[in-house]
Amino acid sequence: MNIIEDGGIGPLLVEKHEKYFRLCMQSLPSKAQSEDSNRLSIIYFCLHGLDILGKLDLTEIEKKDYAAHVYAHQIVDPSGEIQSFRPSQTFKLTTREKNYDLPNLSATFFALVNLLALESDYSKELDRHKIMKFVSKCQVTSGPNKGAFKPVLDKNSDPFGEIDLRHCYIAAGIRKLCKYDELPVSDRINDINEQDLISFVLKQVNFNGGFSSNKFTESHSGLTFCGIATLRLLEYDFTKHALWVDITRNWLVHRQVDYSSPVYKELSYAYWVEEDTGGFNGRENKFSDTCYSWWCSASLKLLDSNGLHLINTKQSIQYLLNETQNSLLGGFGKDCESFPDPFHSFLGLSSLSLYKSFQKYNYRGEECIQEIDEALVITKRLREFFNSHIQF
Repeated sequence: MNIIEDGGIGPLLVEKHEKYFRLCMQSLPSKAQSEDSNRLSIIYFCLHGLDILGKLDLTEIEKKDYAAHVYAHQIVDPSGEIQSFRPSQTFKLTTREKNYDLPNLSATFFALVNLLALESDYSKELDRHKIMKFVSKCQVTSGPNKGAFKPVLDKNSDPFGEIDLRHCYIAAGIRKLCKYDELPVSDRINDINEQDLISFVLKQVNFNGGFSSNKFTESHSGLTFCGIATLRLLEYDFTKHALWVDITRNWLVHRQVDYSSPVYKELSYAYWVEEDTGGFNGRENKFSDTCYSWWCSASLKLLDSNGLHLINTKQSIQYLLNETQNSLLGGFGKDCESFPDPFHSFLGLSSLSLYKSFQKYNYRGEECIQEIDEALVITKRLREFFNSHIQF
């Protein structure tokens, strides 16, 4: 348990978090062996976690070498029509075996944001039209899921896999990172169908305001972020659609766990423990989890720049720093009993960055936290680098 200082907020253990991320970039425990297939995403959590801490201090040689490693994940298309990435070199098998080395939507997104963190001008190395041709090929063009995206192209270059709002967000993110939205419409030769994508996303809004994987499944705050962030990246005007936005906002606010302990102890409520107070859950009747602090808080900020005034940010900071921050190893776990991992560590810090932009609480370590862009989930420093240096 961390030391709780004045104000009830424990210190942010900046040096331990820095060491944790650097260690994860070199090696992971054996129980994480299965995550090698998600290598580019792990690199993303570590690089951008360090950047939020203001500790992404790499030499020019390190930046160049790390960027070369990311570029090595690029898949060579024999036809020369598309450009894409694989999530791990695990899938780079023999030249005769292509059933597993498939162009991957999420890997392409993570490759681009990793190169951004390394300040590598990928606009000089990659062709955005070829990247967007790959992205557009992943979009579903007919049927009830028209406008959605599938995660990979199969060996016949047909979209394949589960349809999910996560892939919608990733597709919109790649489009933004390629600055395709800044081109004249006539020059967007391989653009996605924006209106079909918007229509699909809006169809996933449930009766209670949360977004789900389809109309008949449970609302989930992670999917809610993906839906809202997709709309934001497509410059959707939330102010013109107050009804569903108000319902969604209400659902998100009620994901923060702030129950009256005497009442719920007396009622023996099975889905509450006192340590969860201030945290957020992803669905009704679930326990708090570090990552949902981000999914819910960032969604509120995306809907309305003043959206964080609706939640208790101090309680959320207390939950993160006092309960899920690992004081021995650094990093954050999903809850107070879990081992830290790069995913929850990155989103825990992202949440703290979001809260700092709303109100400063002056706890130890807060001064190190860098401001975050809630749509692309990168620091505003890197967003400025993207705006000024990535020129296709």
